[in-house]
Amino acid sequence: MGKGLKWIIVLVVFVALLFVASALMGPDADKLQGVTWVWFTALAMVIVYVVYLATSANEAWEVGTREVVYMAIGAALYGVLSWIFNTIPMPSVSNVAFRPSIAIPIFFGFVFGPVVGFFTGAVGNILGDFLTGWGVYPAWDIANGLIGFIPGLVLLFANKKKSLNTLTIVFVVLTLLSAIAIMLKPVVPHPWTGEEADFSFWAWGFLIGGAVIIVGRYVLASVNEDLAAVNIWGAVGIILGIGFAAIADIWINGYSLATAMIGEFAPAAGPNILNAMIITPILLAAYQAVQARSGR
Repeated sequence: MGKGLKWIIVLVVFVALLFVASALMGPDADKLQGVTWVWFTALAMVIVYVVYLATSANEAWEVGTREVVYMAIGAALYGVLSWIFNTIPMPSVSNVAFRPSIAIPIFFGFVFGPVVGFFTGAVGNILGDFLTGWGVYPAWDIANGLIGFIPGLVLLFANKKKSLNTLTIVFVVLTLLSAIAIMLKPVVPHPWTGEEADFSFWAWGFLIGGAVIIVGRYVLASVNEDLAAVNIWGAVGIILGIGFAAIADIWINGYSLATAMIGEFAPAAGPNILNAMIITPILLAAYQAVQARSGR
């Protein structure tokens, strides 16, 4: 079976799982949101598949028995851990939780490739939301898939140091854009109380957090370049993934740009980056230590 066909199967399975999860949630749970989600799902699938087609000769796209096993393990881990940590809500206009488990799709993508990362993040999020009883939110399932998919793209680069330098610039630009977008309208109705509140602290959070990650990138690179790379790749994956879901909700849920940025993007992306920055390098260092002991 060709790699292209395998990728199509992975994407079809993902969409099928959305419908299955929606059907199993029962009449009292949130169902798939209207039909707008279909267009954003299709857009994301096209983007992912175009990236694959442009680099299909690379071994990073290989899907064999080993990758399928990693997909199952990653999705199960992420689903169960997300269910556990979904009990720690963040102030938001939707179901946003404090998730240390975000390190799982980033780690699986970075180590085992973009296919494993996408499946781990997307299917794991479906499972976690299903166990929590939250319903089905395709844009957010895709967002979590992208959080695993993007770090997996590191395997496409033969020169990791060069790719890391380029990605550091991309991260700086994305961080500045995120902070500026929040600063443009920091005063919006509070997601929980409805009273107007100033959320400019999220912009400062992105700026300070971004600076910490950049400093950490160079400190970690002096010890282990992979530990620096996984932080930068993970942060970019979170910003682009969560950004995709928040922007999609402007059309899916009728949010304003300010509500999407302050009410969803900031409380989801900010804590996720913090969690990933601390936990993912630890996971990767432990994995590399085990690999070194086993002689692989």
